[in-house]
Amino acid sequence: MSFTVLMYHEFRKRGDIDVTSPSTISVEQHYQDALPTMLFSYIDDFKEQMMYLKREGYHTLSLQEIEDFYEKGIQLPEKSVLLTIDDAFQSVYQYAYPILKELQFHAVSFVVLGWLSNEREPFDPSVSKVMSKQELEEMLDVVELANHTTNLHKRYPDGTSEMQATSLQDLKKDLTECGGYVTCPDVFAYPFGIYAPKDIERLAEAGIKYAFTTVPGVNTLHTPVLELHRETVALGCTLEKFKTIVEQGARK
Repeated sequence: MSFTVLMYHEFRKRGDIDVTSPSTISVEQHYQDALPTMLFSYIDDFKEQMMYLKREGYHTLSLQEIEDFYEKGIQLPEKSVLLTIDDAFQSVYQYAYPILKELQFHAVSFVVLGWLSNEREPFDPSVSKVMSKQELEEMLDVVELANHTTNLHKRYPDGTSEMQATSLQDLKKDLTECGGYVTCPDVFAYPFGIYAPKDIERLAEAGIKYAFTTVPGVNTLHTPVLELHRETVALGCTLEKFKTIVEQGARK
């Protein structure tokens, strides 16, 4: 028995994204960065992908089902996928949420608490802006929230991250703060997918039970729960490519 985890970030209509350069992010925390265009999805592609899952009878997993699978040995439905969306950008509320709600699909949003705004702002497709807390909370009927740090989602030019540089004490404090807001505080996604063996140990000490990487592949009972695999659904992913990604988990 296995399952596939799909990873999304940002959504746009065709023509609303410059595919030649990264998209500047806009967050409440004082941090400057840009999101690679490969981490976007065209919203018509996303809808086609979700309709395919619906038509083919796929079950969208909850984190409780993942926990029951690993801790109690409860079998998952044969066709199962976990939908994850990182960073809580405005476009998730604008474009993806209505589709998920219409299909009654379940998804997980990995939230950087320090990036969320306190006030709604108009959707701006020219930047990658993170949504407000109110918008995020309005999606709780189909989206559960998991830990992506409070203020440690920063990367350095040498390929390491702020999460790795902070002390264990400060890491625990940061994860506890984010955990106090999200619905699944002990479920985590590594910022930028960056991690090393020592980070796995530190997360375990900080009380994290499940952690998701950006390493592709299916997950089985033998997959380390602090190194769960995720498949990136990249910009322009064709339906045929998408089928290949999701069907690999269903075949195991």
